[in-house]
Amino acid sequence: MVFVLKKEENGNTYYYLAHNARVSKNRWKSYRKYVGKKLPSKEKMKKLEKDFIKGNGIKVGKQFKYLDKEKLDKVDYIIGEFREKTKKYPKIALEKIERDFTIKFTHDTNAIEGNTVSLIETSALLNKKVAPPGKSLREIHEITNTEKALECLKKFKGELSKRLVCMLHKIMMQNIEDETAGKFRNYNVSIQGANWFPTQGKEVGGEFKELMNWYKKNKNKLHPIELAAITHLKFVEVHPFGDGNGRIARLITNHILMKNCYPPLNIKEKDTLEYVKVLQFSQNNQKFKELVNWFTQKLGENYASILTNE
Repeated sequence: MVFVLKKEENGNTYYYLAHNARVSKNRWKSYRKYVGKKLPSKEKMKKLEKDFIKGNGIKVGKQFKYLDKEKLDKVDYIIGEFREKTKKYPKIALEKIERDFTIKFTHDTNAIEGNTVSLIETSALLNKKVAPPGKSLREIHEITNTEKALECLKKFKGELSKRLVCMLHKIMMQNIEDETAGKFRNYNVSIQGANWFPTQGKEVGGEFKELMNWYKKNKNKLHPIELAAITHLKFVEVHPFGDGNGRIARLITNHILMKNCYPPLNIKEKDTLEYVKVLQFSQNNQKFKELVNWFTQKLGENYASILTNE
């Protein structure tokens, strides 16, 4: 879908018609046409949009099951701009961006679960091996284990599977709960503050198998963001482990995105409340549109902030 892009530079506002499209598995193409410092009339805009679509051979009209197409186009445009901007960067600059993501993701995914190690302390721990004072060994291991799990995930080339999920959990729980690390639970659990109950312990194996069947059936039907968001929710519903399910869910979300040539997503600590609310709404109603578009919005925000150096 073509959309109107508003850009502000040096105190001036500029409007563009914009569209971003994937032209191959690893290549994106951005289309942009300047339309003025003020929006044209509706009638003139319609003609400009028609000419823009025809002139660039843009295919329109594709519908997704849950995604808002205009929201997706904006996010794809942002990601396309991010890729264009960074492909000329030297290796050291790219490594810095990747390292920055690792530190922020490691901090935020643990902070969502109650870990009190700050972002600055996380950076010092991972970069300089300086342990933060007054923190428990569990919290420190949660931070260092998350980094290891994320690095493992970046190198993993296979499909989402029970093997991958258990491998990630084993890394995440190392030196924390070694006895149960990488093993599905066989007992019942509840989630504090949630108004629903996860799968009963005796049914975890069967429910996880159903999740994998759903994933295999839909991995080539749904858009990657749809697939990642709904898999995230379904994994949390099964809650296959006694602890660490949220962190594993956020890791496998990124596995799905990266496998489909999208950059990884960091759900920030400040978004915890709305994140929990959108998960609970989707779980209670089994309606996925709001969930999918929330994940889409957050993905766009992640890379818009990098582009604007915020």
